[in-house]
Formats: sequence, structure tokens, C-alpha cells
Amino acid sequence: MTFSLTHTVNLVDRVTIAPGVPRLDYLHGSALGDTGGRPRHEIEAQGGYFNNGLGARLSANWRSGTRVDADNGNDLHFSSLATFDLRLFANLGEKFDLVAKHPWMRGSSVRLELTNIFDAKPNVRDASGQIPNNYQPDLLDPLGRTISISFRKMFLPSPARMRQEFQQDRQRQGQ
Repeated sequence: MTFSLTHTVNLVDRVTIAPGVPRLDYLHGSALGDTGGRPRHEIEAQGGYFNNGLGARLSANWRSGTRVDADNGNDLHFSSLATFDLRLFANLGEKFDLVAKHPWMRGSSVRLELTNIFDAKPNVRDASGQIPNNYQPDLLDPLGRTISISFRKMFLPSPARMRQEFQQDRQRQGQ
């Protein structure tokens, strides 16, 4: 079982491009990208459980809102954003009863991932409360919630072949 919680507080984030050019302050109005400026607070939480080849991992990320100052006074306000992801997995190769019945499953695993479970999207508003065209939620996060299933198969030598190689190595070391 694992758990971690991280809280990052950004105190200063300034960049000087050249002497005589106004300094960029990402915490106080300068744009850093399509998420606005640098958020003051960022929180990451992860929890996981793994036992007998089966496991689950839940992660959550949150960032506080930011703003970008515009020269024309039409500042942009970026809301805070929280996302949650879930991953379930099974290492089928560790299920010996299953592998005994179906040897081809040795070295295989299956995974189900749900990313952005609640389909959280950034919310950007200008000074009048409108959403600017370039900041429509579906443009900022075109994927939204995604669900994926994957199957992985590693091709491993048979147990008999591994025993044979182990015995050969022991014989070579004994000579």
C-alpha cells in the first residue's frame, strides 16, 4: 500500500529577459501558457494498493487559479482545476493457477485506465465574465475524460529452459 501527498507553494517566479525589459512575473499576471500564469498552490495526492498481482492506483491533482494581465485591461482569470485518475491492473503472469491452465498468459498483464474521471476542464473568463474564443474549455483540453484498456505480453523463456540455463551456469562456475 502506498500513499503520498505533496503541496507545492510557489513563492516567486520571475524571469528577466534582458536589461531594460520589464521583468515577467508568472505569479502576478504574466502568461506562462494556456493555463495562465504559475499557480500559487499545487497539490498532488497518490494512493495505491498492490497484492498478489492485482493493483489499483488513484491520483488527484489540484492547482489554484491564476490570472493574466492584459495591456487593454481585459484581464483573464483562470479558475482552479482538480483532476482525478484511476488505474487498475492485473499481472496475469503472477496468477499461477491461471498460467497453469493457460501457459500463453505467462508474462502478461492487463490494465484499465480512467484519466480525468470527472471530465474537469479549465474555466477562463475575461473581465466582462465571458469566455474568450481561444479559451473554450474543449480547446484547452480536447481529450477530457479518457478510458483505455491495454494488454501487455512479455515473451519469456519456458521455466524448463530457465532451469537448464541455471544448471549450466552452476556447472560452469564449479569448473
